[in-house]
Amino acid sequence: MRLAVAAFAVCLCGCGYMGDTLPPALNRPERVQDIAAVERGPNIVVQFTVPTMTTEGLPLKNKDRDIELRVGPPGPGGFNMDEWQRTSDRIPVVVLDKVKMARVEVPAAKYYGKTVDIAVNVHGPGGHTVGWSRFAIVNVVPALPTPEALDASDAPDAVQLEWHAAAPEFRVFRKLVPDVNWTQLGTSTKPSYTDNTIEYGKTYQYQVQSVQKTEEGTAESELSDVHTFKPVDKFPPAVPVGVTAVPGTRTIELVWNRNTEKDFAGYRIYRDGMNIAEGLTAPAFTDRDVQPRVRYRYEVSAVDTAGNESARSAAVDAVIP
Repeated sequence: MRLAVAAFAVCLCGCGYMGDTLPPALNRPERVQDIAAVERGPNIVVQFTVPTMTTEGLPLKNKDRDIELRVGPPGPGGFNMDEWQRTSDRIPVVVLDKVKMARVEVPAAKYYGKTVDIAVNVHGPGGHTVGWSRFAIVNVVPALPTPEALDASDAPDAVQLEWHAAAPEFRVFRKLVPDVNWTQLGTSTKPSYTDNTIEYGKTYQYQVQSVQKTEEGTAESELSDVHTFKPVDKFPPAVPVGVTAVPGTRTIELVWNRNTEKDFAGYRIYRDGMNIAEGLTAPAFTDRDVQPRVRYRYEVSAVDTAGNESARSAAVDAVIP
C-alpha cells in the first residue's frame, strides 16, 4: 500500500499538474463598431473598419474572414431581425490584407423611395461571430443632380460662384491650390454663392455638391468638377462722403467719413483739379498753402492696395478771410 502511494506521488511530481482543460478558441472577429452609410449620387456608400483581430486577441487574415454586408428595408410590419436577414440583399465586400477601412458602393436605384437598414457581420474560421454591427439607416431618394458648369468671377472683395443644378440645397467647398484637404465654406439654397473670405494674390479651387435633408440624414450628389480661380482686385473703394471744408485763420481744414474696405490704402486730395496730397490714412487734411480771399475747390478720392482709385467726392469750396 505504501509503495502504491509513493508511486502515485512520484507520478504527480514528475509529470507536473496541468490544471483545468481550457475551451478551444472560438476565433470570433471583433464586432464592427463604426459602420456609416450615406446616399451619394447613384450609390449608397457604406464604410466601416475591418476587424483584424479576434476577441481573443489573435490576428485575422482575409482567408479567415467572411464579411457579410446586408442592405434592405425593415419590412411592412416594422423591423424584424429574422425577416430582414431573409429578405435583405447581401452585398459583396472585397478587402485586401492590411486595408483597415472598407468602402462599398451599393447601387441605390432599386431602393428609391424606401428606407433601408444596413449592417455588417464578420465571420471567422468555422463561421464564428459576435454578431451584427449597429444599423445604419438611410432614406433613399432619387439621385440628386451633380452641379455642372461651375464658374467663378471677381466681385468686390469676393469671388462670385455660379453653377447649374436643381436641388433643395448646395454645399460649397474650397481649398488653396497647394493644400490637400477641402473646407466647407457654407451652403446655399440657390445655384450661386459669394465667397467673402478670399485674399488677393492666392489661387483657390472650388467644388459644389447638391444635398437634400431626409428623416435620417442627408442625401448627396457627386461633387462637381473642380474650378480653379485666382481673384483679381478690379474694384475701387467707395467714393468718400461727408467731405466738409472749414476755413481757419491761415489754413483750410478738410474732414470726411472714413472708408471701411478691408483693402483700403489711403486718400488723395485734389484742389482745383490738381492732386496736392496722397497716401493719407486718416479722414482729415490741413491745407496750409492757401491765400486769404481766394476761393479753393476740394475733392477727395480713396485708393486701395491694388492701386484702384475711386471717383472723386462731391466738390466743396472754402475761402479764408
